Amino acid sequence: MNIEYESTYPSFENRDYFVELGEHIAFYRKRANITQAELAKRLHISRSYLSRIENSNISQSFSFELFFNISRELKIPPRYFFEPFPTPTDTLDQAALTDNTYQ
Repeated sequence: MNIEYESTYPSFENRDYFVELGEHIAFYRKRANITQAELAKRLHISRSYLSRIENSNISQSFSFELFFNISRELKIPPRYFFEPFPTPTDTLDQAALTDNTYQ
């Protein structure tokens, strides 16, 4: 049985979300003073794959499983990846950082 399915979603509709998420990952990784190679090793992925995720010129999709692992390794609650970049005077919510999930 061959059923043709026509999606109502453009193929790149979520592109900007992945690009922005990758930029946040790069920001928090650099803020933690961790190299791409080191984070990739901790995540058991290649450095080139992490580079594609972080590259703002590439829309690299990836799983929630990997996203949550990145969040855990960087000790950053997931919600921070979806908020505007912090300014130099901003601090992360201390209550969120005391959650054992990220310690």
